[in-house]
Amino acid sequence: MINIKICGPGCASCTKTEEIVRQAVADSEVNAIIEKITDFADIAQLGVLSTPAVLINDRIKCVGKIPTQDEVNNWLKYM
Repeated sequence: MINIKICGPGCASCTKTEEIVRQAVADSEVNAIIEKITDFADIAQLGVLSTPAVLINDRIKCVGKIPTQDEVNNWLKYM
């Protein structure tokens, strides 16, 4: 089971990041739990200082930008 956390307050970039991640998970058919974290204190505790951010199994994969579909697909491929 892969644990994916999407960090962001709900801005357009964070929403787009969530859409990309959810689509990549659906396309790859991996078994994943996707959690959206919007509280800045919780985000900071994860070591993230800029949003949007994506963590997979508590490892930061992307911070401060929207990942591409190919990036997310590659992250999931090697999990």
